[in-house]
Amino acid sequence: MRRKPMYMADWVSKLDEFLKMSDSEILTHAGKISHQQATQKAIEEYEKYRERTKNELSEVEKHFLESIDKTAKKLKGKKDSTGGDGV
Repeated sequence: MRRKPMYMADWVSKLDEFLKMSDSEILTHAGKISHQQATQKAIEEYEKYRERTKNELSEVEKHFLESIDKTAKKLKGKKDSTGGDGV
């Protein structure tokens, strides 16, 4: 690491360079959307996302169900191999 201090103006310059390199437009003004409008839009989009995903299982829930299935198969295999109730 070069341990060279970076100031906000340096970051602005670096970001502009990166955007130019990736053929992206650089915003030259403050924009037209207020903080309140942006916040409201974010809330609305999050609500749409939550509605779409509310019935989907989380990764933890998926792994839990897989574990239950594996355990049930192992127990069934032991029960079948002992020819009875597994005792």
